[in-house]
Amino acid sequence: MGEVIPKSMINGKVVIWTYVEQLQSSVEWYSYILEMEPTERHDAAYFFTINEHTKLALCNRYMRNPKYELPVNDCLDLQADDIFETHRQLEAKGVLVGPVDNPFPTYYEFYFVDIENNKIRIHGFE
Repeated sequence: MGEVIPKSMINGKVVIWTYVEQLQSSVEWYSYILEMEPTERHDAAYFFTINEHTKLALCNRYMRNPKYELPVNDCLDLQADDIFETHRQLEAKGVLVGPVDNPFPTYYEFYFVDIENNKIRIHGFE
């Protein structure tokens, strides 16, 4: 009999939480700029499906208690198939994007911020 491999306690599904003050404005901004529509809404959070295992959640409440300040994300990191075209499209929408950097031979990235000054990085490979 073969070795039994225990199940992981983590199931592979990921929700990336981004906290915002103005929820509706942020939902509209993400919908327009990143061309994603929310697929679910639960209480104070809108969920955008990125793929079958990953969702982005925009929320204006933290730990369901108003005494907690909203945390600031260090950086939302999204991957693009064509980083140069993505950069061009965001610029065309009026987003102030940083330059495309090339810190590793086949890796490229650039940064911008959302309407609440949350940092977003887009990265891709050649």
